[in-house]
Amino acid sequence: MFARNVVVVENEPLMRDLIGKTLEGAGFKVTTAANAADAKRAHLAIDPDAMVIDIELGPGPDGFDLAAAVIAESPELAVVFLTNLPDPRLVGKDTKSIPKNAAYLRKSNLVDANELVAALNAVLQNETSQLARHDLDANRPLAGLSAKQLEVLKQIAEGLSNQQIADARGTSVRAVEGMISRVFEALNIDVQSEGNSRVDAVKKFFVATRPSE
Repeated sequence: MFARNVVVVENEPLMRDLIGKTLEGAGFKVTTAANAADAKRAHLAIDPDAMVIDIELGPGPDGFDLAAAVIAESPELAVVFLTNLPDPRLVGKDTKSIPKNAAYLRKSNLVDANELVAALNAVLQNETSQLARHDLDANRPLAGLSAKQLEVLKQIAEGLSNQQIADARGTSVRAVEGMISRVFEALNIDVQSEGNSRVDAVKKFFVATRPSE
């Protein structure tokens, strides 16, 4: 049986090496890429059977942009998104950005490497199950926030003031204040308690979207 070719697209060197070695150990022939441009070159060079793609790839196209570009050229390409993000809305996308039969795995949710291998084998056979779609888990972090609320929370985490958020969204400061109040409510943050509600919200955002130390 011929080894199947997989391109691993991950901008963190240690994680990229770990994923590559894991898949090689499972019998795959692996090529690695640090960004979308490298991945596109690898796609043209080897015409892989599958790609394992991180969503946050640093400056330039993200993982969804990459997947859309390569699938336009190779509709049969199998895709596994392997990411820290609970769901695509954190980068302004939605579930429609996930190709049919693709898998979406959160790194922090994986018990061991076998889950990644199983998901990759499943997408290669067009048999992806709900278990390989962590973005659809009702209990995922920040699931209770709307797309607009998530965007405002992200802007808060980026350090924007209410005025700056209002300017960016083309709305009033009062509207932003109302949105932030609803975000705090959805996150169960008590604005009447001691402490900084904004800081508490940012902590929840980073816990949900960044890998554990």
